[in-house]
Amino acid sequence: MPVVKQQDIELAEVEMNGVVDTQKANVIGEAEGWQDHTLRVFRIGAGGQTPHHQHEWEHINYIMKGKGALTIGDETTEVKQGDFAFVPANTMHQFRNPHSSDFEFICIVPNRGA
Repeated sequence: MPVVKQQDIELAEVEMNGVVDTQKANVIGEAEGWQDHTLRVFRIGAGGQTPHHQHEWEHINYIMKGKGALTIGDETTEVKQGDFAFVPANTMHQFRNPHSSDFEFICIVPNRGA
């Protein structure tokens, strides 16, 4: 069973329309033996955001560090370290970091969404 140490995760800038100061790493997926899903880590810097978007797959999130705002559909909720979230398929959503420190979370998606 692969073990990935947090300090060994290498995040890369996310280059997409609507993205501001966001980095991502695919940590555990097919290469590590998980055929159906991928566990990704995102870091959103102060004032950063993911795009306001939707897609055909759901995802599960766990907030690792800091706090931020998660919009799912028409509802925005503040999330913080230790919180979990489920984003349904085909639902508009966005993560934002209106705070002054980094906001980090795990995002698990089916491999068609990795």
